[in-house]
Amino acid sequence: MDTTDRLLPKGFEALEPFVADWVLADAVARMSKRQASRMEDIRRFYEAMLPLGERALEHLRQFELGEVPAASERLLKLMLSLAEVAPAVEWYGDPRVNDGFPIERIRYRRQIPDAAPQT
Repeated sequence: MDTTDRLLPKGFEALEPFVADWVLADAVARMSKRQASRMEDIRRFYEAMLPLGERALEHLRQFELGEVPAASERLLKLMLSLAEVAPAVEWYGDPRVNDGFPIERIRYRRQIPDAAPQT
C-alpha cells in the first residue's frame, strides 16, 4: 500500500478498526457519537487509543494546521474523539453528563474545520 493510500500513518495500524466509527467531521459529530455509543464501545476505543496517544501527538506536532496529510488528519480526528470520550470513561462512567448542561441546548455559532489553519 502506498503511503498516500494509508488510512493512518505508519505505526498506527492498530487503530485502523476505529477509523470508520471515530473519525468524525466536527465537534458536534463527536459529541453526538459519544452520547449515542455504549460504554463498552467507548471503553474499547479509549483503551486502544490511550497507549498510542503520546506518540500520536508527537507525530501530529510535525505539521502545521492546514497542511496535515490525509492519514495524519484521520489520526488527529481520532485524537479529538479520544478527548471527547475520555471524560465518559475517566469521570462519568456514562456517555452522557447527567448533571451537566443539556446537550440539546448547545448551539455552535461557527465551526472551524479540525485541521484548518488557525489564522
